[in-house]
Amino acid sequence: MTSEKKQKRNRLIALSFASVFLLLVYGPLAQWFVAADRLLYDNLASHLPKQPLGNALIVSIDPARTDAASLVDVYGGVVGALQSADVRRIIMTEPPPLAADSSLPGWSVAMSSKSRVYAPTRHRFADIASRDGFVEFTADSDGVLRRAALWQLNDGVMSPSLPLAIAFDNDLMSVSSQISSAEDAIFTSSYAELPRLAAADLINGNFDPEVLQDATVFVDLSPALVAADSLLPSGQFATISEITASLLADVEQDRTITTPVWVGALQWLAPALLAIVAVLFMPDRARKDIAVLTSVAVITLLLVETLLLYILYVRLDLGRPIVVFLGISVLSIWLVGNPKKEIRDAFKKGSDFLAAGRLEPAFAEFRRCPPSESVATTMYKLSLAFEQQAKPERAEAVLEWMKRTHGTPDSVAQKQKLNGVPQRLGRYVIEKRIGRGAMGAVYLARDPRINRPVALKAIPIEKEFEDEELKEARLRFYREAESAGRLAHPNIITVFDAGEDQGLAYIAMEYVPGIPLKQFTDPKKLLAPKRALELCALTAEALDYAHNQGVIHRDIKPANLIYNPKEGSLKITDFGVARMTDNNNTKTGIVLGTPMYMSPEQLGAEELNGHSDLFSLGVTLYELLAGEVPFKATNIAVLMTKITSEDPAPISQRRAGIPPSIDAVLAKALAKRPQDRFSCGAEMAIALRNCARYS
Repeated sequence: MTSEKKQKRNRLIALSFASVFLLLVYGPLAQWFVAADRLLYDNLASHLPKQPLGNALIVSIDPARTDAASLVDVYGGVVGALQSADVRRIIMTEPPPLAADSSLPGWSVAMSSKSRVYAPTRHRFADIASRDGFVEFTADSDGVLRRAALWQLNDGVMSPSLPLAIAFDNDLMSVSSQISSAEDAIFTSSYAELPRLAAADLINGNFDPEVLQDATVFVDLSPALVAADSLLPSGQFATISEITASLLADVEQDRTITTPVWVGALQWLAPALLAIVAVLFMPDRARKDIAVLTSVAVITLLLVETLLLYILYVRLDLGRPIVVFLGISVLSIWLVGNPKKEIRDAFKKGSDFLAAGRLEPAFAEFRRCPPSESVATTMYKLSLAFEQQAKPERAEAVLEWMKRTHGTPDSVAQKQKLNGVPQRLGRYVIEKRIGRGAMGAVYLARDPRINRPVALKAIPIEKEFEDEELKEARLRFYREAESAGRLAHPNIITVFDAGEDQGLAYIAMEYVPGIPLKQFTDPKKLLAPKRALELCALTAEALDYAHNQGVIHRDIKPANLIYNPKEGSLKITDFGVARMTDNNNTKTGIVLGTPMYMSPEQLGAEELNGHSDLFSLGVTLYELLAGEVPFKATNIAVLMTKITSEDPAPISQRRAGIPPSIDAVLAKALAKRPQDRFSCGAEMAIALRNCARYS
């Protein structure tokens, strides 16, 4: 599936999900998802700064300590005492129950004194009180009181709530424009505690008269906590008087939390807008981008709700919109998948197709990968494979694709002439020499066709062989180059091309910046044992892959293992080179490999298999850990004898801190008989990593 088709598919799935999710969140399943709105509001409202009602207190008559017959008398005594104390307002949130035919003359006198008295609507006191308003608080389904009605229809007339009626009767203030018939409710937050005065102390005069001077006093039948009527968003249990006092304080201080008409419209519009944004911008982005966009959006929504609540005292519920946005975000993350894994899978499939000679499927898989050095080198190899199959037009298509994705090659800069360094081999332009060995030199070169750096290994094949030997060596050289070129592994340097020019046989390979492990065999520069074990485990896995492809290295040693400390990567170089010019001639001793790393069967010129490379890897590990090879001699004859007949000293005796388990691994890797060694590189890699755990 192409990227464009995948994006369209993802958007369609996200749109369908968003539509269904919105219908459920605001429809049949609203009761489940409204908890998100409530949770968010409760957490914000509980921390909203709260000012208590000024110069106010509560007087509670405990009905448990007063019999029903004398309750009305006690209540009357409280009201009389308050009138005598010259309080400003008396608010009866819970008047005593009165019979329908009971006489009210005494109460009329008490309630018509200087202090204004307020009573609940539909109580008999409402007829003689200064003003009346309804007292009715209904909690949400979770038991929390968040909403208090401002108006109620009574006998065809809109009646205000008791806090609103009291505020209307306050000559010292004008009710906020928010508190009008257009707003049918205000919202609770927390309760700023008011002082309390016992009814008995009030009646008996056991109080400071200045406390009641010009005060607002709430009279009820609900002692604090034990007679709490509701649970507030802040988690506080409050009585009817405490709730009324809190709401009255909000109204008179112009701190009422309301939901204007425009907020109600926005609460319905916000989820749809967020869903549209999520559907348009998320399905075609990377997981990291989706996470960042989601975080920014959620933080913004939280900030908007907080600012509206704390500055404008406006409740805007964004809990459910956040849930919708998060739901679409999670779906988008699942839809886009893991891009790194998809790229790795595409590159692996392409490499497998290329190794199998299926070039068109390989091209299709590689095109799914973003531009990178690895993709460029492998695509270059693919273009050469098309040329070998006599498909120049497809090779040109590969190169054109590389130019579009990796940039158009620039002209090659003019090179300085170096003594003894050819300016060009084949089509490759030499830049500098980066290494020299017994078999020849290694150059950093550039392929002008795609402006790609390559490592060019040049072997003086015509100087080493003559006549029939040269023909055989040349045949073997190309055959081994072809075998090495089939290898596509992250820990093996890729072979691009091979050819001859100016009497030199050259191999064009992937250029990898790094350090040969030979530099870490100095006893003063040894790697940590755990790092050395891990690098050798990577080498063993790469060898296992090569052996399964029928390719044997024949010259595993620290100098042929390129390590990049910055990235922690390792690459094996010179695959198959040891045999490219080997015709069992005395001249070729320099190309058979390095004697101190050779296996016994390699020294005996026997038929080799992958076990020989594992022996050489064991020698390499020993040297990386100890700083010297396990077999040392002053001449080749003695060295061969030691390799074929002597066991090296245990590595744990050569370096402190080496666990005995490594001795066992090295003993198996350096076994004289191939069948006594590890069965394959993968098995050796597992053993090395097990040792690394305890190093």
